[in-house]
Amino acid sequence: MAPDGRISRAFGFLRRRLVANHRRALLSQSRLRLATVLICSTIFWAGLFVLFFEGFRFLDDYVQVTNEIVEYLFSIFFLSLLIMLLVSTGIILYAALFRAREAAFLMASPAPEDRIFAHKFLEAMAFSSWGFLLLGSPMMVAYGITSLAPWPFYALAFAYHVGFVAIPGGIGAIGAILLANLMPRQRKTVLGIVSVLLLGGLIHTGVQVWSTPGSKLSGEWMNALLDRLEFSTNRLLPSRWIAAGLLSSARGEWGDSLFYLGVMLSHAALAYLAAAVVARDLYRPGYSRVLGGRTARRHFGWYGADLAFHRAFAFIPEPIRLMILKDLRTFRRDPTQWSQFLIFFGLLAFYFVNIRRLGYDVQNAYFRNLLSFLNLAVTALILSTFTSRFIFPMLSLEGRNLWLLGLFPVRRRSIIWGKFAFAAGISLVATEVLILLSGLMLKIGGAMLALHAAIVAVLCFGLSAISVGLGARLPNLREEDPSKIAAGFGGTLNLLVSLAFITLVIAPPAILSHLYFAGQDADMAWMLGRQAESFLYPRLLIAGAISLAFGAIATIVPMRIGIRAFERMEI
Repeated sequence: MAPDGRISRAFGFLRRRLVANHRRALLSQSRLRLATVLICSTIFWAGLFVLFFEGFRFLDDYVQVTNEIVEYLFSIFFLSLLIMLLVSTGIILYAALFRAREAAFLMASPAPEDRIFAHKFLEAMAFSSWGFLLLGSPMMVAYGITSLAPWPFYALAFAYHVGFVAIPGGIGAIGAILLANLMPRQRKTVLGIVSVLLLGGLIHTGVQVWSTPGSKLSGEWMNALLDRLEFSTNRLLPSRWIAAGLLSSARGEWGDSLFYLGVMLSHAALAYLAAAVVARDLYRPGYSRVLGGRTARRHFGWYGADLAFHRAFAFIPEPIRLMILKDLRTFRRDPTQWSQFLIFFGLLAFYFVNIRRLGYDVQNAYFRNLLSFLNLAVTALILSTFTSRFIFPMLSLEGRNLWLLGLFPVRRRSIIWGKFAFAAGISLVATEVLILLSGLMLKIGGAMLALHAAIVAVLCFGLSAISVGLGARLPNLREEDPSKIAAGFGGTLNLLVSLAFITLVIAPPAILSHLYFAGQDADMAWMLGRQAESFLYPRLLIAGAISLAFGAIATIVPMRIGIRAFERMEI
């Protein structure tokens, strides 16, 4: 057998063994994690399916779902996913090809560079495409049911998804390899520029939608909106191919559908082939440049901000202030953390800003109250994801340098409280701004706005304490990858406790205010009666006190557990 054939078989055997070992570990050691992922994914998929299904039914009341407007919706949806996949795949492949330990081992093996690239490329595709399938499949199923599409539509939809993912994967791989060769030291700068460009494009699109003339859902408004979104239907974009192909298959036009599928798959193969050729010629030089580009230079660009931080928080003891500053510097120097933070909370802020343009503020009080608590729940869920992903692994990432913390001239409990202060401070600023913006856009009133702000503060303190406390109680000092720490038993338990805490805090005031505003609605007045505001506010104070009690328990208990464990830890 030719050497290339033996190498391909070796990599195939390696992938099969890795999958088998991972599956065995999940079934034998991480059943809680597996069950949590499956349950959460199922709930998320079902929620998206209901959302898309109701959306298509709403469109069907005005236009046929196979009409032009659906093609525009599909095009803009898949164009957004194309950009997200392009960036995420590029980041994943850059880390896998140039930063991972396995890459150093494989580069020392007799395997050629393009085979190493193919192995890591398949891993990156599997890691980045599952989220795309989780987002795209409920939309396809909902559209197929609503439009009464024939059964081959679903099989073709899966084939379209597979081909679509490979295109941004190949382009992202080429970008990662070129970045390593041309700018090995400027990866953070490039990521920052890309983030700014994406944010600028998002703001520009939002402004275009915001300034669409005409009353909402009128013919004039719809035509103007379609004109402004016409850029997403360019015939050279893969998002246009998948949108047109899926619509053709839903209508039973198999010739057009197979044509677009052929275009999609041929370009996917071309993208991978181009990436493999680039990897064959430039992967090893780029790897050498990345290793040689590491430097121990000290950066002083943020000296003014650090000095302002010291002066603003001079009331905090200096050792603790230095610990908080260390965590703040780690956060801003890690593009993975601040980029995901900006993306998630930036998209949420973009939605809140457009609430009035969507007409939600002119709905009745019952709907506005319901939407305000839904916005609060979504903000809390994103915050819990952030704390579980980045705050929980903070102490574990100290790793081999943990002994330095033991030498600090401060008590160990002060170190834990310093990490809590950092987590609570950064989350409190972001979430309070979002919730105040949501309440102002929905015009929920001063009392409800103050209640939402208080609930957010309780959530920030509780979620930060849960992540810091459990992170100190269940550290993983042998792992250097924060995503693997967050995906372990401790991270899974932290996420479950965070979700339960969010439910206990939001449920009392949400249920009470929901019943009150439902009683104001004429359709439900017979069941609940029309209540005056004198009924609502005293009971909201009681519900707020219950939420505050849960918040105090979630703050004190995990912190005490974490402090006790950290003080007893042998460093």
